[in-house]
Amino acid sequence: MTDTALADRESMILSCVVESYVKTAVPVGSRNLAKAFGLGISPATIRNVMNDLEELGYLCQPHVSAGRIPTDKGYRFFVDSLMSLQMPRKRDRDKILENLDEKFSEINEILGAASRVLGKISSQLGVVLEPRFNQGVFQKMELVSVSGSRVLAVISIQSGLVRTITMEIASDVSDEQLSDASRLINERLCGLSLREVKEQIDSRLADVTVESNSLIRLVLESSEKLFNFDCAESVYLGGASNFVSKPEFSAPADVARMLDLLDSRESFVHQFDRELPAEVSVSIGQENAESVFRGCSVVTSPYRVGNVTGMLGVVGPTRMQYGRIIPLVGFMGDALTRRIGFIWS
Repeated sequence: MTDTALADRESMILSCVVESYVKTAVPVGSRNLAKAFGLGISPATIRNVMNDLEELGYLCQPHVSAGRIPTDKGYRFFVDSLMSLQMPRKRDRDKILENLDEKFSEINEILGAASRVLGKISSQLGVVLEPRFNQGVFQKMELVSVSGSRVLAVISIQSGLVRTITMEIASDVSDEQLSDASRLINERLCGLSLREVKEQIDSRLADVTVESNSLIRLVLESSEKLFNFDCAESVYLGGASNFVSKPEFSAPADVARMLDLLDSRESFVHQFDRELPAEVSVSIGQENAESVFRGCSVVTSPYRVGNVTGMLGVVGPTRMQYGRIIPLVGFMGDALTRRIGFIWS
């Protein structure tokens, strides 16, 4: 909940502290603040207000002799009540559209490109998660012989997305057996969400006695693999060098922590793949669900492929240009939705 108890002067000085610290990464003193922003009040008055803001939990003093820096609470109040949003610059919009307009034949190619351009333009870590395929509605499965012992399962979702999985089979199967098995699977499963398929496939195919039952058994035995799209490989990261080079992460222990984070794709899935917001969302420091992100801010936006939703965003230090980053992430979500819709329509 947004705290609206700050007086106008307190809000003004908090906003100036945030803007100065985001720009310089140096704790802000009252004298420098008065000089940089021309506030029309004395450094002594500014210092008194900063003391009040520190007592209220909006600012803190990293060292006794240092100036103040914003706390998570200070950033939250700034984001909710004080900042001005900046429309993405034309050159940034053009760069995003140019990168998404490349000739892509697979969804992983465009998602990877999106993470890279988002990381580059934001100067943060760009993150894109594949759509939540378990929301998608199963349309059909085609079983295709690849070789004597291998069968390719081609799974189509109503949004237009297609995934393929190779399975090993003990004996040769005919095209007719493959066709019969595909038809039976589609009759029993078509119209279910992928989550429902995973939950109900055993019961819906339990009474199968046709000649193709060896294939049906293979599908049942492989169902966890076939319909499990919630995997760490579905996370695309871009701009990792931007992330680890920030002054906040310069200490050896912080560098090691950030490198561990980059290696743990599961952490990104858990952080991003929660209750989906309708629009851009910001989590600051201790607000983040995953403990490894609690020294960071995470700005996320949904994107859509038909009735399936994915997530994208940026991760960076809490010292972030929120007014620029939030609209940029929103623009990327809209652009990716339109581009994927165009490619797979």
